[in-house]
Amino acid sequence: MKKNDIGYFWEFYKWQIMAALVVLAAGIYLLGAALTKRECVLSVILFDCHTDIAREQMEGQLQQALGLDEKKYAVSVENSLMIADTESGSYAMTSLSRFLADIGSEKLDVCGMLEADFHKYDDAGTFLDLRECLDEKALRELGDALLVTEDGRISGIYADLLPGMQRDGCYDKAGSRGVVGVIYNTKHRDAAAEYLLYLAELE
Repeated sequence: MKKNDIGYFWEFYKWQIMAALVVLAAGIYLLGAALTKRECVLSVILFDCHTDIAREQMEGQLQQALGLDEKKYAVSVENSLMIADTESGSYAMTSLSRFLADIGSEKLDVCGMLEADFHKYDDAGTFLDLRECLDEKALRELGDALLVTEDGRISGIYADLLPGMQRDGCYDKAGSRGVVGVIYNTKHRDAAAEYLLYLAELE
């Protein structure tokens, strides 16, 4: 192709060529992102926990404790949301919306809340009976840390009796007793159970 031909071609087709290059670049980026995206094997929300530990540190500690390959798998621990201990109604609504959306999309596996809120959502069927994910030995060792409902379900574990929670300073404010439970429609029941054992230092 002669120089004049190249100039002619570019003059009349430059926008199509540029558009094609943009599409190609976007395709390469999306393909790379898909190939490198890590699978989230555990999603946790700790409402009103007032810890000074950054979420990234919590996630790193948990990932190491579960023995996960960081190149392939990820965990998510959200510890900054509040639905009770906040004067901002809009922030509480935003936090609650996140909670409900994550349950609806079957994304959330484990949740911690102040006891009064935990009872409210447990009454609505939000939390799994822990007999469905923890064996008798673990339940026996947890003993008085278990929250047993009036109908005999074991719906949660008191945070102040979980060494892992206390180590991170979660729910240690006076009058702010927390409870941790497994969401009823979790897709990662085994990982959720491992997380509870990790908090109880029973793994």
